[in-house]
Amino acid sequence: MRRFDTEKPDIEHRHHALGERHKTSSGARCLLQLVAICGFFAMSLNSCISDQQMQNRAAIYPAYAPQYGRPSSPPRIVRVSEAARNGIPPGGEDVVPGDYASFRNSIDYRTTFSTWRDDTLLNSDGQKSVVIELGNQRGQCFVNGAVAMDFPVCTGSGKHHTPTGIFHITQKDRDHRSNLYHCDMPYFMRLTGDGIGMHVGDVFRVPASHGCIRITRAACMDLFRTLPHGTEVCIRD
Repeated sequence: MRRFDTEKPDIEHRHHALGERHKTSSGARCLLQLVAICGFFAMSLNSCISDQQMQNRAAIYPAYAPQYGRPSSPPRIVRVSEAARNGIPPGGEDVVPGDYASFRNSIDYRTTFSTWRDDTLLNSDGQKSVVIELGNQRGQCFVNGAVAMDFPVCTGSGKHHTPTGIFHITQKDRDHRSNLYHCDMPYFMRLTGDGIGMHVGDVFRVPASHGCIRITRAACMDLFRTLPHGTEVCIRD
């Protein structure tokens, strides 16, 4: 009897421990199920947001969504690489050979980061001017009315839109620094009194600047070198 009495509490303790362990494992399973459900809803919500963003982008930039309101190829919101921003993308020189008409009429003209350049014409004497096309996010440098260079740009978006009209280069500053945004704007060419100009910067294939016209380094250096003060710059839709 004495041994039975002393062992009985141990048996009860073991049953109690097993019950607590069962409760703990059941609680852990419930917690894992709850986490899985939350993850599923989060993924669904993210998918909905992405679709809505894609539709909004298609409405603003129809060229990205030729049909069905969605891009026909991978998203075109692509940040140009450091090499491309310096004028030499992975794989070679950022210059496309051939005649300008073929380059301009190519199916990827609206999305390419490439630059078309006629160095002989670009470096020749003559009346120079620049056209910036906001819709295509491209710019052209003309010499005596002929295209000497066609290059990608990144212009203003939203409330920081790039103004349209006829402007002239009033200042050239190789080492310009913005006192508003506190950032470097190399090879800056001022167009307006409130700070809008052309300069080296990150180039996307959609508007993304605070109003200035960002240009790849190689193209901007050529413009800075060849365009004199007073050069006409036409910014149009």
